[in-house]
Amino acid sequence: MVFPQNFRWSALAVFFTVCALPVLAQGAAEQPNASGRTGYVEPKFRMGLHFLPSVAWMDVRDGTTLSDGSIVRFGFGFTADVMFADNYAIGTGINVFRNGGRFSHFDRIQGDPQDVSNDSTQFLVRRDRVLTQHWVELPLSFKFRTREIGYITYWGQFGLGLGLNLRSTADDRLDYLYREVDADQGLWVEASDLGVFPEDDLPVEDDAALLRAAMLIGVGIEYNLSGKTALLLGATFNNGLFNVVSNRNFGPNQKEEHLLPAPDGSLDPALLEGYDVKMVDNAILLSCGLLF
Repeated sequence: MVFPQNFRWSALAVFFTVCALPVLAQGAAEQPNASGRTGYVEPKFRMGLHFLPSVAWMDVRDGTTLSDGSIVRFGFGFTADVMFADNYAIGTGINVFRNGGRFSHFDRIQGDPQDVSNDSTQFLVRRDRVLTQHWVELPLSFKFRTREIGYITYWGQFGLGLGLNLRSTADDRLDYLYREVDADQGLWVEASDLGVFPEDDLPVEDDAALLRAAMLIGVGIEYNLSGKTALLLGATFNNGLFNVVSNRNFGPNQKEEHLLPAPDGSLDPALLEGYDVKMVDNAILLSCGLLF
């Protein structure tokens, strides 16, 4: 009979069509590019882990503290990109990194470094400090991405970061300049017999702000390794926006900690006045990690 024969062929056609659907779907999702490598549809959500080596420095704003250079530190982080259009994403995550810098100023301190039992003598010192601040930061940025060119996707980002200060430490070098010999009459003499004393790994949380805000500007690439896995390389300028030095210990008179040299440049303790330290912290963070 003709009907059963036609029915058999129709059933076979339906069967092979159903079996071929997964293969066709995979072929649509995995298209070989011109180089023969399999490409993938861009995912809507990507996560990754990265290391954050950084070069950091302090931007002094008070006009008296002297900035002495940058420091190199390391950190790590988690990144997440949420695509909301073909070439645009919201970038967020968590960064745990360290920044800081080198700077120096004149301080008034109390206590003889060679005689610990004598804790009442006042000294005028030059303090050279290497400050390290430990931050956990929540970044939020707009990320602009190209389509994959060869194996590489190029990106840029702009946004803000809000940081919480976990710990602040300092390595100081104290150069003892003057010793107070008569507090009532305000008499001082040079402390040339003392010289320079180091103080390392000092906790200085009271000298640092608890929170910071920063502007983030970054560029980088994603190199496709296999499928949806990519190597992430980038650089971000993390620009602090507000003063990160606490002024709780400082004040406008010469009895306070930071001292302003006299108008003629002299360090005569009788002529010194106090001032508030103001500075923002900046860093260039280099990202190296993997996206999945």
